[in-house]
Amino acid sequence: MKEKTVSQLAKLMADEKIIAILKATKNKKGLTSKEISKKTNIPANKLYYSIKKMLDQGLLEISQKQNINNFQEFYYSSYKMTHQNPKTFPSLESDSERGISISISWIKEHNKEIVKMIIYETQQFLEALQSDVQKYGSGKETAEGIRTVASKSSLKLSETAEKKLMKDIFLLLTEAEKNDKEKDKRTVNLLLEKW
Repeated sequence: MKEKTVSQLAKLMADEKIIAILKATKNKKGLTSKEISKKTNIPANKLYYSIKKMLDQGLLEISQKQNINNFQEFYYSSYKMTHQNPKTFPSLESDSERGISISISWIKEHNKEIVKMIIYETQQFLEALQSDVQKYGSGKETAEGIRTVASKSSLKLSETAEKKLMKDIFLLLTEAEKNDKEKDKRTVNLLLEKW
């Protein structure tokens, strides 16, 4: 993906109107522009340009069309964008010595989807962080229920140690759900990036 395309996509997805549309259209069936307008409180006449840009970038798709008299009504869905398909991204085989192995050809083939997913997930993290800051922002109390945590580390590792670290992290993530015997569960979103 060209750098200009990535920055255009990032700029588009930084728009609060775009995020509101993505959230409103998360189901497979999709919504009409009138329904999107009602759900997002964005006037219908201000939606058309955004919807077209989102369609062009693959953030939305037309999930169905209905003919009403001489008029075609379109339903727009962000389901594919907002719900990661397990078949799209490689999964960890816990008995593999290699962990996850992604070929260059796979990355090239799915580059746009990877960029969209990272930008979308980062935006979701920032929204959760802002929510936590508003909820726990006074600094006087401890934030036991805080949802957002960020950590940045720069390590000096050999190639072997780097591979072992990544394998250990993926195995830890895989086992965390299996080992949780509690009944009261919530979704915990993690985005691990390494470069």
